[in-house]
Amino acid sequence: MASKRKLGQKFMLRRKHKEATAELATLNREMALRMIALAHETGEVKPLIDAVKALRSSEELFSQDTAQIDSARLQKKLGDVLLNVGKNENDIAAIEAAISAYRGAITIASMLGAQNLRMEARKSHALALNYVGKGERSATFSLMGAA
Repeated sequence: MASKRKLGQKFMLRRKHKEATAELATLNREMALRMIALAHETGEVKPLIDAVKALRSSEELFSQDTAQIDSARLQKKLGDVLLNVGKNENDIAAIEAAISAYRGAITIASMLGAQNLRMEARKSHALALNYVGKGERSATFSLMGAA
């Protein structure tokens, strides 16, 4: 009888942990959306970078059950905006945040089997890496330049 009670308590604790984890991930997503709205209102880039950080921090909470395709799409879109800002304003911090956002989109899309979104994010990720000199093309060109 005692082992059944312990098993029941363990199951209840796991369920509560799962619910709390999902709620925390939702709160991080809401915070990111508010930061995006703030960036839109003020024209500042920093809230967008903070939004990427909030979304990325919630990734460690995701499991197959709690990951949402909307989070992957949001990170891809944030990456696109930050990459454009970075290119247009020569803002390396924005491009680095775009790279992080694309990584998040790739991770979640991979977890959920969303291959089209994963491929789009990978292409954008590679482009962002090239802009900061970390991509394959950049490495190839610098090797050729050294020869």
